[in-house]
Amino acid sequence: MDPRDTMETAYDRRLAQDFVKKLKGRIKKLDPEALRRRIVRFLEENVICTLATCSNNEPRSTIVRYCSRDLTVYVLTEGGGKVKNIKENPLVSLSVCGPYDGFQSVMGLQAWGTAELIAPRDGERYYAIRKEINPEAREDLKQAGVQKVPDMYIIKIQITRARFLSFPEGIINQVYTTA
Repeated sequence: MDPRDTMETAYDRRLAQDFVKKLKGRIKKLDPEALRRRIVRFLEENVICTLATCSNNEPRSTIVRYCSRDLTVYVLTEGGGKVKNIKENPLVSLSVCGPYDGFQSVMGLQAWGTAELIAPRDGERYYAIRKEINPEAREDLKQAGVQKVPDMYIIKIQITRARFLSFPEGIINQVYTTA
């Protein structure tokens, strides 16, 4: 057994005990399909995540804008350290935080997956994905000047595992794993 699994299980148990006290028994357990749908909706409701990559045992965490389709997250980027890291190690992690208005409002997602770099030189596939995610239609991306840099990489992240927390709904660190 991976020692991280043991540490994570103990941590989850302590968190659950603390949260039960704070939530006064309002804990809600979702079945796997309902949890997947809730995670997908949370991804759709937000547009900023922290993308963590690693290369040569040196982690890098970058705040990026994203868009999602189901459990796939897309990030447009001009390049840089995250692209270099993904070329060397496609395993990534991302986190998304919901709006914060005090402890009882906390919502968040930690996710793990595999990233793929798609470049303009990939031709038809690149332009099909770019058309599907349609970054030019998003006001926040327009303000960021995405249309001025049309030949950006697309980082496609396929989420394989996710941990979701929503105090308002009583969902406490439930884990979804893809088949």
